[in-house]
This record gives sequence, structure tokens and C-alpha cells, in this order.
Amino acid sequence: MSSIQGIRTSRLRNFFAFQRDPLGFMVEQLHEGELVSLRTSRTRPTFIVNSPRFVQSILVSQEASFRKGRSSDVLRRTLGDGLLTTEKETHSTQRRYMQPAFYKERIQAYAETVRALTREAAGRIQPGEIVALHDELMQLTLTIIAKTMFGAEVEELKAELAHAVNDTIERTAKTLFSPLVLPLSYPTPGNRVHRRAIRTLEEMVYAVMDEAARSPEKHRSTLLGMLLDTTDAGGAPLSREEIRDQMMTMLLAGHETTANLLTWVLYSLGREPEAAAELYRELDEQLGAGPPTAFEAYRRFSYLPKVIQEALRLYPPAWMILRESEEELVMHGETFPAGSTFLISPYAIHRNGEVFEEPLAFRPHRFDGGESAWPRFAYFPFGGGARGCIGSNFAMMEASLILSGLCESLHFEPLDPTPAVPEPLVSLRIRGGLRMRAVRR
Repeated sequence: MSSIQGIRTSRLRNFFAFQRDPLGFMVEQLHEGELVSLRTSRTRPTFIVNSPRFVQSILVSQEASFRKGRSSDVLRRTLGDGLLTTEKETHSTQRRYMQPAFYKERIQAYAETVRALTREAAGRIQPGEIVALHDELMQLTLTIIAKTMFGAEVEELKAELAHAVNDTIERTAKTLFSPLVLPLSYPTPGNRVHRRAIRTLEEMVYAVMDEAARSPEKHRSTLLGMLLDTTDAGGAPLSREEIRDQMMTMLLAGHETTANLLTWVLYSLGREPEAAAELYRELDEQLGAGPPTAFEAYRRFSYLPKVIQEALRLYPPAWMILRESEEELVMHGETFPAGSTFLISPYAIHRNGEVFEEPLAFRPHRFDGGESAWPRFAYFPFGGGARGCIGSNFAMMEASLILSGLCESLHFEPLDPTPAVPEPLVSLRIRGGLRMRAVRR
């Protein structure tokens, strides 16, 4: 029996259904087959991937046959040729020279910065205050990524920079889902907003780069310091443009995803008081156990990481992964022509009721036994293979210490009983943001 099932509606109807509700469209196809053909074209067909074994083939065992394609082309308009957008050997080279920034000893050092900046942010929140959590978390994670990765202080600029990041994300998302991609130089209102946001971010990036060149010792232990010391195959230093592209990549990919994740965590805890109460009990126990280093505190948590893992299951920031085949290939007995496109949605696959009991329920204890009980790539919030998230360990540490730092002294009460609506932009956020009341514990 074929692994491929054809969708029952027309190509045009599929397009409009996806445009109207991408998440709902992907979830609707979850049990239609391991692969669902969108009947787009015989020579360049498009498939929705629902099966973990096909995900593993595409992302790992046969990843050399694929490229990111359109998603990279659109992101390149903002990020240039950074780690998220390059392909093949260029990507491998970049990942190799950037990987040391995410070694365990570096993450241990970053942890102190994360804890200190989070406590400062928590201290500014007044009891009874209505907090726009997505905005607060965007500014906090932006400050953290600038300090840890670049050695930069951006406290006075954080609101302006966060606004610029938001503009680039919204414009990029609109372009990703548009059938027509106009050059960024074309003078549309949206392009003007996008270019202005890129200039704002670049001004900070180049200013920090110049400061690091003047004071190399101050930035030696940061990703920026490493980039300034990196040479290419011919022994030449990386150009300013190459360093700019990696900094822009870290700036955008390295903080917006974590801010969105934590917004979903706090939303979920607000709707699940038993889960919140268990988290607070663990935090109180840890506070009573003496003052550990930030990284030791992170490693001591047992329930808190499961809270984050469950939020990553239900609301993965990387809600969609695209791949295009560069050559004809065979996967699991099926032959696909060069130019085939594969849509992989962790958001949909993580909702498979045949894998996860009560898939729509927020149940952190489903992670008590780890991930080994499920098929590989039934749960993959950080992607996988050579293009898996380079900063996944940093992200888990950062999210854990921010959540613990906020909830050590504050409880966040929901203001609206209406379920949040996911907004699938470049990463998954809550449509309209999230406002909650801060209560001192």
C-alpha cells in the first residue's frame, strides 16, 4: 500500500485553506496518510509529511538530498547568508566555527547573565500590574542575547530594537506565505517598513562590532569575539558582512523564539492551576536548598523542564519546516522527482493522539519517562539532523532560568478566559499578545 494519499480538494482550494488557517489546515491532514499530496504538480509536487519515519529520512538519513529552498530565500532578505539561510558545505563550515559558543562551559557562564537580567526585570514589575508579557519577554530575551552573544549593553535601546525585530518578523511572515515575492528594493509600504527595521538592527550590530574591534578582550568570550577571530579556508578574517549576517541571525532567531515559548508557558500555567502549583512548590524547595550557581539551579529542576517541554510540544516556535529535494530520490519505497517540496509541521505532528494521550491537554508529567517512549521524530521542537537548532541547550537553559526567575517572586493571573489564538508567523506566537496580572507571591 502506498504511503502517499492525495488530498481530496483542488489545488486552488488547498492554497486558500492554507492561507486562511495554516495550522488548522496542517492538523486536518494529520491522519490522512504518512504523506499527503497537495496535487500541486506532477513535476514539482508538494507533500505534507505526517510520519516520523519520513521526517527522520528528510532531516537526517537523506538530508544531503534536500535544501531549505523558499524559506531560506525569504529569510535571506533580512539575515543575509547566516546560519539559518546557507546550504550544504557553507552551512557546515559556519556551524563548525559557531558551535563552540554553545559548549557546556559557555552555557554555564551565560546562565549567570540570564539569571541576573531576569531578576532585574522581575524587580521592575509591580504587584497588581497588568503586564504585556510578550512585549516584556521580547525585550528581556533581546537584552540577554545581546549581552551573552555580543557582549553588548542594549538596555536603553531594547524597546526600539524589539520593535524593529517585530517589524522584520511580520514582514518576513507575510512574504513567506505570499505567492508573489517582490524584491525588497521595490517601494511598497511594507518593504519600506522592513528596510527601516533592518537599518535599525544593523546600526546596533555594526556599532557593537566596532566596539569589539576596539576592545577585543572585553568580547573575547562571546560569539562576536569568536567571529572576529575566525578565518576562512584561505586564512583571511571574516568580512564585516559575514559577521553582520551571523549577528543578525542570532539576534532574530535567538530571542524571539524563546520569548514566544515563555509566553505560551505562562498562558498554559494560567489555565492549569495544578501545574502552576506544582511548579511553585518546586521553586520554593529549590530556594530553601541554598544559593547555587545559576547553572546548578537550572540542573536541579525536575518538574520545570517538563513544563517547558510540554509547551514546546503544544506550541513549538518552529511550527513549520520546509524542505525541497535537489534530485530524484527514493524514501521508504516511494520515488519523488527533483524539486519536490515537503511541509513538516511539528505543531501538527505533536498533536497526534495515536502517540500522545490527550494530545490537546497540557500535561507536563507525560515527560516523566523522557522521550524514549515515543517514536523518534514524533516530538522534535528543535528540528533535527545537520540543521537542528544549534542553540537548543542554550534555549532550554535560558527559558528555565527566566521562568524560575519570574515565578520565584511573582504569580501571573489570567485576565481573559478565552483560549489564546496561535499566530503562525516566522515562529508561533499568541495573536494579540498576552496580558496577565502580576501578583507578588
